[in-house]
Amino acid sequence: MSFKWKWIVTTFLTQIFFGLVFSAIQFQHMTDAALEAMHGNVATMQLELGNLLSKSGSKREEVIRQYLHTVMLKQDLVYAALLSSSGKPVVTLGESVEPRTSSLDSSSLVNSFATPGGSERIEVEFDSDEVFGKRNHFVFFLVGAFVLSAFACGLVLLGLGNALSARLTELRLKAGAIQSGDTSVRIDVKGKDELSCLGWAFNNMTEAIELQISLMEENTLRSIAEKNRLDLLLSSLNSGVAYLDEQFNVQYVNKALARMLKTTSPAPSSPDLAVLLKRAGVVREQQVILNDLMTEYFRNHEAPVELDFTDGQALQFRFAIYRDMVQGPHGVLIVEDVSMRKNVEDLKNEVETDPLTAVLNRRGFEMTLQSRLGRLLPGELLGVMYLDLDGFKAVNDTLGHKAGDQILKTSASLLKGATRNIDLVARLGGDEFAIIIGRANMQLMKNISERIIDAFSRDKLLGRIRQNHHLSVTCSIGAALYPLHAQNVTDLLELSDRQMYFAKRAGKNCYRIASSSTNTGEEMTRV
Repeated sequence: MSFKWKWIVTTFLTQIFFGLVFSAIQFQHMTDAALEAMHGNVATMQLELGNLLSKSGSKREEVIRQYLHTVMLKQDLVYAALLSSSGKPVVTLGESVEPRTSSLDSSSLVNSFATPGGSERIEVEFDSDEVFGKRNHFVFFLVGAFVLSAFACGLVLLGLGNALSARLTELRLKAGAIQSGDTSVRIDVKGKDELSCLGWAFNNMTEAIELQISLMEENTLRSIAEKNRLDLLLSSLNSGVAYLDEQFNVQYVNKALARMLKTTSPAPSSPDLAVLLKRAGVVREQQVILNDLMTEYFRNHEAPVELDFTDGQALQFRFAIYRDMVQGPHGVLIVEDVSMRKNVEDLKNEVETDPLTAVLNRRGFEMTLQSRLGRLLPGELLGVMYLDLDGFKAVNDTLGHKAGDQILKTSASLLKGATRNIDLVARLGGDEFAIIIGRANMQLMKNISERIIDAFSRDKLLGRIRQNHHLSVTCSIGAALYPLHAQNVTDLLELSDRQMYFAKRAGKNCYRIASSSTNTGEEMTRV
């Protein structure tokens, strides 16, 4: 049932209910008034009959008969009788000749009273239509009036409901049209009543919705255009680009990265970066690095990570991390294909590395020295050491080339152990070595030289050769500093080489460092 009909039926039934209640109250009130008037008539009859009997000395029954006849016509009685003391009717008038056996009762139309001055009693019955006629007519009129009023009120409410329902139906239909996407609908507002105010508010809301939708459409078009431009830009890059959430789920990859990872489209088949890289063929040995990358990289992302793949491809991963207060950390992954660079580096290492000792060869030494000198900061010194193994030829001739190769490898290892990570060891050929000392000074050169000589004296392999074969392998060291002792590479190398020969002439197993005051330099010897 609609609200309109609920409203009408409820109002109709409420009015009927209160009308019936009011009619019942009025019915009882008028009933009491009619009975009270009837009892008053009976008291009046008793008084009038007493007066008549007191005036007439004889013919008592005749007087009572005449009085009852008169009263019956006057009071609209339907029955009147004079009863003896034994209850037998002496005089009867009206419809019934049978004596009535009822007492004076407020709810009965039969009344009886004793005759004045005698032992008889008078019994009368009033006509109910006459007693309650006014009450019945009034209550019938009152009920009819309430019923008609209820129907009239229902009709009025029906009209109002139809008008209200029509306007609410219009409002509902217009709201449905807005829901369907038509924001141009408006309600025709007339008047200043509540519904008109509701229509005015609806129109304002519709205008606001239309404006918001227009702004959203503009923003959407702008976002689509920006996205298309970004996609075009990212697609034109040779570098791979991916967008990741905190769980390393891939939200987007460009075409370059899709090509590197061998996916068919920019949308990866798996949103998880680890699964995507494993499918692309990360070598088994580097999957531990991959697992560490997935768990720790959002906390420590400063250094790039390189991963090798089974097809020979090498990719370098760099992250740009940003943290959102709502969505948490996110990252932009930038991937470079470094396969060619690594191949070049491998080739360079092959060309510049001594295959026996795995340190720089002469070419690598010269190129590295030139590079280091070119990057030297103002006030910074660069040291160069030349080393020659003492007694190596005797060991090589006595114990063979295999033993000689082992001594060369041991010597390279001792030199690397006595220097720092920023220092570079090179084998120039035969038993000649060189060391590039970064951020050098005189005291550092002395310390490194002493550590080298000490390392040769303490090595177990060289010690067994001395003990078993009475052959001693030591080294002579010559060193110089740039630009303290020389102003160019040629002078620096010649000075270092000359200092090494000074150490040889001084008895070997010692070092000489160039000095700006003498040609022979500063000599330090360890036996």
